[in-house]
Amino acid sequence: MAHTEKAGGWQHASHEHPLKGLDGLPIYIDTFWKGPETASRVLVICSGTHGAEGLCGSALQSQFVEQVPTLPDDVAVLLIHGINPHGFSHVRRVTEDNVDLNRNFIDFSNDLPANEAYRDLDALLNPVDMPPGAIEAIMEKVQALQRSMDFLSFMKAISGGQYEFPQGVQYGGAAPVWSRRTIEAIWQDLLGQANIVVQIDVHTGLGPSGYGALMMAANPDEPHKKVTTEWFGDMLVTPRPVSQADTILGGYLNGGLEQQLDKAWVIPMTLEYGTEPPEIVLRAMIEDNWLVHHGDVNSALGAEIKGRVMSAFYPDSDTWRDAVLTRGEQVFSQALGGLAELQREEA
Repeated sequence: MAHTEKAGGWQHASHEHPLKGLDGLPIYIDTFWKGPETASRVLVICSGTHGAEGLCGSALQSQFVEQVPTLPDDVAVLLIHGINPHGFSHVRRVTEDNVDLNRNFIDFSNDLPANEAYRDLDALLNPVDMPPGAIEAIMEKVQALQRSMDFLSFMKAISGGQYEFPQGVQYGGAAPVWSRRTIEAIWQDLLGQANIVVQIDVHTGLGPSGYGALMMAANPDEPHKKVTTEWFGDMLVTPRPVSQADTILGGYLNGGLEQQLDKAWVIPMTLEYGTEPPEIVLRAMIEDNWLVHHGDVNSALGAEIKGRVMSAFYPDSDTWRDAVLTRGEQVFSQALGGLAELQREEA
């Protein structure tokens, strides 16, 4: 049940998670709505899909609340904060179920996707023991593997998602998790009246440090590509897969929104900020997964690993954080301005 209140022109609702946070206090998905409830055009900004990455998205959402201009007619803004509140609080990318939420938006009534390339690597990526020097040896093997494979095959193996090993990395789950069920209810409750929805899901950990790259999935003949190019210039647009073999596995939150709002024109994007080199980010993910399943989170080593996780997804750098805020302000302003001029007939 959501608790709702109004403050500063924003309508706020909280959705309490069934578990507690790291400090033993309640944790929530929070929503903030500004604009007419009947708005046909809505800009949605999401944070915390990948837990610990939510610190970046939260900072951008806070800045947006402070700087939001007068909204155009028939336009509203929805901020969804801390979509994976358990991972956010416990400094993990995954949910309380060890599920990568961005691999959970699939139809579990069908056969689960198979990632045979990951199957061969699970023992390497998820060791039971982690003596001194073990993680360095793991990363050397991963880098050797990368040199021996084409880019897409390597990415599918390492980060494409898998549904076979519940204690493994990039696990997509066996059923819709709490965060998915809750955000689907939020979408249905708040966006059912919308004709056009632009969603920007904020992430960190991939790409050049401090730069926010916009990404989306769209085929060349879809209007998404033309519209977003007019708003933002060139961006990374990947074609929708024809079959599972064509791409890394799916299950993304943005795809979940498209499925939920099948009568609206949905333009979903990811705003991804680079942090550390990819091998450093992957190392942090492997170490954190080992720590939770086989180590001691409260040990000195646990503190070191959590520090590396934090650095991988929210670097302690004023220069980095200033660049993040500047880019975020630019993207959100362009999206809001473009949405105000967009007509459903352009779809």
